[in-house]
This record gives sequence, structure tokens and C-alpha cells, in this order.
Amino acid sequence: MNSRTRVASTGVTLVGLALAVALPFEKRLIGSSTEQDSVINGFARTASGNGVTVKVDRCADLWTRTDGSNWVQLSSGTQCRLYDVAYGNGCFVAVGNEGTLVTSPDGIAWTVRNSRTDERLRGIVFGNRTFVAVGYEGTVITSKDGVRWKVQNSGTNERLQMVAFGRGTFVIVGWNGIILTSAQGTRWIVRNSGGSERLDEIDYRDGQFVASITNRFARVSADGVAWQKPGR
Repeated sequence: MNSRTRVASTGVTLVGLALAVALPFEKRLIGSSTEQDSVINGFARTASGNGVTVKVDRCADLWTRTDGSNWVQLSSGTQCRLYDVAYGNGCFVAVGNEGTLVTSPDGIAWTVRNSRTDERLRGIVFGNRTFVAVGYEGTVITSKDGVRWKVQNSGTNERLQMVAFGRGTFVIVGWNGIILTSAQGTRWIVRNSGGSERLDEIDYRDGQFVASITNRFARVSADGVAWQKPGR
């Protein structure tokens, strides 16, 4: 087990408490959204809740802003890169490399949690009163509160890139056209995507799921089960 894995399993609050194992609390004011966007090099995922927005951008730090105020850069308490963030049940949860998972009730004080995996986590969503996070080697983990996590059997070893929730269904996408669906996040069904593209993104908007390769659409579905190319 490497040092990052050991840190990720402590479950201690690394911001706001004077602990010997805590990384220093750091923050930097980002003067404007334009400056902040240049920092993140075109990649960012956000989550909002209770008047707070949190943004991650493949760095170990993250950004927080409250009700349209300037962005403040904070230490997440980990040296691993963070790839996605979600909000639910009064809690922000961010995930990243080496099974890294951190939580915060307010977007400011962050706690490193035990994700029960060392795999690289790439996506997370909250739906049906459940957090679902996904990553490499078919990794799927779930939690009701963001603190206690359970590894689920996804039925695949493909790299899973992102997860969305809509119409009472979780939908995961990944490499080689893999698409998985589940109602509760525990029992997963492999769906026929109609192709073998590397799917990087999944979103639910305007009444349908949209799975995409970076910068271009790949497949759409109204229910997460039947998929087709856009425009058909």
C-alpha cells in the first residue's frame, strides 16, 4: 500500500483541525471566473448545493464559491488529482486518482474518506438517495451518506469514465462502448450501445441520456436501455 493509499484510508478531517497528519490549510483567491477558467485548462466539473458551488479540475486542489462570489482555491487534503464532484444529502463528495475520495458539508472543510478501492475514480453522481462513483477496472462504489462506502459488482473490467442519473436510473459509460444501468446502484446490467467507441461523458438533459466521446456525441437514449446515434 503506497503513502497515498494510507492517507486515503485515515478518515480524518484535514482542514480546520490541528492534527499532526493534516496537510496545511491553503487557499488562494481567484480574481474572476475568467482567470479561474484559465487555471483549469478547459476541464472542470462542478456541483452545487445550499448556495455553494464546488469545482474540480484534475488537480489536487479544488475551488469553492458562495452565491456568485469570487472563487477560492482550497486544499482538498490529498495530493491526488480530483476528477469529479457531486452534492447530495447535505454533503459534497469529490473523487480522483488512487481511490481518493473527500467529503465536505460546506465546500470548505474537507475530510479524506476510505473509498474501499485503490482504483482511479473518474465520475460520481447523487440520485435516489445514493452516491455512485465509478472508475478503472469496472469499479463501482456506493454510499448513502458519503462516508461509508461499499464496492459493487459491475459485471465488467472496462474503464468506467462517468455516471449520470435520470428517470430513476443510474447510467455508467466507459471504454469500448460499455454502458451499464441500475435503479439502485447495486445490481448493474450491461446494455448494447451499438458501438465500441470510448465513451468519456454521460449526461441527462432535455429528457434523455447523452453519451459522448470527448467533444462529440456518440449515442442518445430516453431510458438508458435502447441507444442510437443522434439524429436517427
